[in-house]
Order: sequence, then structure tokens, then C-alpha cells
Amino acid sequence: MNFRVGTAIALALGSCLLATPALAQSAGVEEHNLAELRDTVINLIQALVDRGVITREQAETMIRDAKAKAEAETAALTAKQKAQEDQDKNAVRVPYVPQIVKDQITAQVMGQIQPAVKDEVDSELKKPETVRSVLPDWITRMNWTGDVRMRGEADTFGHGNVLYTYLDFNQVNAAGGITKAGTKAYLNTTQDNDRLRVRVRFGFDTDLGGGWSSGVRLATGSGGEIFVSTNQTLGTYGDAYQIALDQGWVRWTGSAFDDRQVITATGGRFGNPWVSTNMEWYNDLTFEGVMGNYKFNLSDDNQSRDDLFLTAGAFPLQSISTAVQSSSASKWLMGAQFGTDLHFDDDLHLQAAIAYYDYIHTFGQRNQPGSTALNYTAPLLVQKGNTMYDISNSTDPSVNLFALAADYRIVDLILVGEWRAFDHYAFTLTANAIKNVGYSASAIKARTGVYVAPRTQGYEADVGFGTAAFGPLNTWRASVGYRYLERDAVLDAFNDEDFHLGGTDTKGYQFVVDYSINPHVFTRVKYMSANAIDGPPLAIDVLQLDLVSQF
Repeated sequence: MNFRVGTAIALALGSCLLATPALAQSAGVEEHNLAELRDTVINLIQALVDRGVITREQAETMIRDAKAKAEAETAALTAKQKAQEDQDKNAVRVPYVPQIVKDQITAQVMGQIQPAVKDEVDSELKKPETVRSVLPDWITRMNWTGDVRMRGEADTFGHGNVLYTYLDFNQVNAAGGITKAGTKAYLNTTQDNDRLRVRVRFGFDTDLGGGWSSGVRLATGSGGEIFVSTNQTLGTYGDAYQIALDQGWVRWTGSAFDDRQVITATGGRFGNPWVSTNMEWYNDLTFEGVMGNYKFNLSDDNQSRDDLFLTAGAFPLQSISTAVQSSSASKWLMGAQFGTDLHFDDDLHLQAAIAYYDYIHTFGQRNQPGSTALNYTAPLLVQKGNTMYDISNSTDPSVNLFALAADYRIVDLILVGEWRAFDHYAFTLTANAIKNVGYSASAIKARTGVYVAPRTQGYEADVGFGTAAFGPLNTWRASVGYRYLERDAVLDAFNDEDFHLGGTDTKGYQFVVDYSINPHVFTRVKYMSANAIDGPPLAIDVLQLDLVSQF
């Protein structure tokens, strides 16, 4: 038993003795302490031999085995340390940095680079190509537009106006007669009217590739008003605003001769294609049909175009199918305009054009006694001013149906110019003259039995001044104009609905001032004062205060 215990102790101590160099080397123990420990262990083993616990041969064998094991472990440790040293030669050593120092360094660096990086990122993101590159293809091909106009309007009627004189032909025809329409049979000529109105329009156009594009626009509009209006009169609590498809079109555009020739063809419902004023076409009016435009650049530089242009179109006004007529009775507008669009040294921009508009099948035809077969010849909607007559020819005196008495074939001359007299300001001039060459007094007498003297001319002149580039903050423009429009110079259904509250047989002046709050918002003050030319006294002043936002 003592032999086994002594052998175990001797082996343990021998292992510690002979393995100590490796442990000391890895831990960095001082050499003299290692020598003391070795001598102590050897003396202890010798004492065990002297007492007969173990034999000398056993002690020598134990020391030899322990030494061999220690040498092997030392060699392995040496190899491991050498491999670690080789690895450390290629390592990047990062000294320890306290967290508070890290935070200070981060704040200092960010303070130096953040403004520059932010400016660079913002600049990059503002580039259309950057934004479009991350959007789906169908979105990048769309261009969104819209506007919201808030209007306060005051309509003031002259004290000399006559009651129950001007018929509201829309109400009379809808009711079936003057008597049946009651008090609604006559236009308001004496009662002042203040109202708030809003116009909302929203739409987009899309590039379809290969010169093709299409567009859609929605707009508000009050029911019962003349159809050229997109105004919604406020004060209809409980009722939603009416929204209609204001535009919907498809278009193709092509070019030739190094882009000096540009051809455009459009079909559907689209904006006004003519160079014109409100005297002929109201600025909110859209056209239904097909049209084409041709431009030829007189200049060799397409960056500054000086164009000759030709626009032509066909626009159905009312589709009619009836067995009474042997040929088509549908109502149409055919139009063509030829003009120039010229620039002179960037100081003068001049547009001049002549147009011809032919209304087909728009005059009324009197029914045979007791018949209603020709009722379709009455217009769907009118404003006021044109010569009208009763086509009902009914044996019932309470029955009336009014239609246009005249033909309308209109020649329209227009000149629009802008002259930059100073660095930041410009003068504008618009002159418009109109003549209805289709008017025939004899044809009207044959239809109505009454001679109606020709009143077929109209003209307008408008002069303006303001900042040359309207849009940025504090830019403005102002104009003053005079209009004289006889009763059958144009078809009253499509012209200005604001001046004299719409229609023809009117003369007067207007003032307009625009002021820009920012590139997307501007205000407008417009005052119009007009009187009847030939009809019973009818003076109407209109004041409009607009706030317009565009996007």
C-alpha cells in the first residue's frame, strides 16, 4: 500500500517538476524560482528511495518518463507560439479606446462631413433621373398635373336693367314653354349675387413610346350650368361635388427634316387647340373630336423655333339619327387656323393667326303645324345674345321651343405679342377681330318671317405689363382690355361665361391683376363691367377674387 502511494506521489511530483519549464515559459515565471522547485522535487524523490518506498530504478524510470513528456509538451508549445507569432505579424492591432472618446470622435467627424454629404445626397435625389431610376416604368412615363382654384365672386346688376325681358332659353326648352317654366323662364337681371366657387382639376398624360401619348383629366362642375363651366358653387351641404371626365385623349407626334417639321394628331376630348381669346372660346372649354397640327420651323436652330403652323379639326356637337332627313342631320364644328409663332432676339415674341370656323346643321328648322319631328334642331344649351326663334309651331300657345336663327361661319384674326422692354419686365398685347360671314338676313327671314339686321362683328384689345417671368415670389402682371361683341358674331354657347355673365351682344372693359405667392400659388383680381349693345338695358359688373394652386 505504501509502495503504491509513494509511487503515485513520486509520479505526480515528477510530472510537476519536469513539466514546469513549459508552464514557466508560457507564464513568464522567473528562472531562479523554477530551479528551487526542481531541486525540492528531486530531493523528495531521493528521500523516497532512501526510505525504501521506491527503488532507484523506479525513480530513474519515473524521472526519465516525466522528462520525455515535458520535452514533448515544450516542443508542442513552442510550435504553437511560433505559429501565433507568424499570424500576429500580419494582424492589425487596434489599441483600446474608451467609449467616451469614441463618442467625441464620432460627433466631431459627423459635424465636419454631415453638411457636405447631406448637400450631395439632396442634390442627387433632386435630379429627375435619380428619382425615376427607382420608380416602376409605368410611373416614370406619367406626368401628373392639377389645380385647385378658390373664387369669391360678386355679380352686380345695373339699376336701369329691365325685369322679365331676357329669356332663359335653356329653362324654357326644358320645361316645354315660357308659361310652363314660370319665373324660371327669365334670366336674373336685377338681383345682385355673391357666391363662393371652387374648381378642381386633376389628371395625367402618359408617354407610350414611338411618338404616342395619352391623357386623362377629371374636373368639377355644377349641374344645370352651361356645359363649358367647371366651377362648383359652394352651398350644397349634404350633396357631393359632381366630378366629370373633362379630358380623355390619345395623341401621336412625329417629326421630319431634322425636326424642323413636327406633325401632331389628337383624338378624343382635349384642351383648346386654337390661338384664341375668351371672346370666341371660353378658357375652360374642351373640344371633342379629332385634330391635327403641322409646324414648320423657319429657323435652322430648333432650340429657338420660328414656326409656321396649320391646325385643323372636326368636332361633333350633337349626334342625330332621324328618318326625317335624307342626309345626316348631326351637328358639327369644322375649323382650321393658319399662323406664325416668331421670336426676335429673345426680346419680342409674336403670334399671328387667321382661323375659319364652320358650324354645320346648328340653325333651327320650324316644325310643320302640330309636328315635333324637327325638335332636334334646337340647341342643347346656350348662354344669351344669339338670335333665337320659336320652332314649335304648336296649336297650344303654351308650347315653345327656341332654336338658333342664323348660320355661323366665322373668320377670326388674332395677334398676340410680348415685348421685353426692360431686363425683368415685359409688355403684352392681344388683339382679336371676328366676323360671322355665314350670316344671311334673307335666310333668317325665310325661317322666322322677320327681317333681322346683321350684327356679326366683334373685336377685343388687351394691353398688359408685368414681370417677364411670372411664377416666383413677388412676380406680378396686370392688364386692361376692352371688348365689343355683337349678338351673332360668334355662337354664344362656347364663349366667355364670366364677361357680362356669358354670351354675346355685349361691350365693356376688364381689369386683371395677378400676384405670385410662390411658383405654385398665385392670386388674381379680375373686374369686368359690361352692357348690352342692342338689347334692352342690361348692365352687369363682375368682381372675381381667385386663389389658384397648381401642382
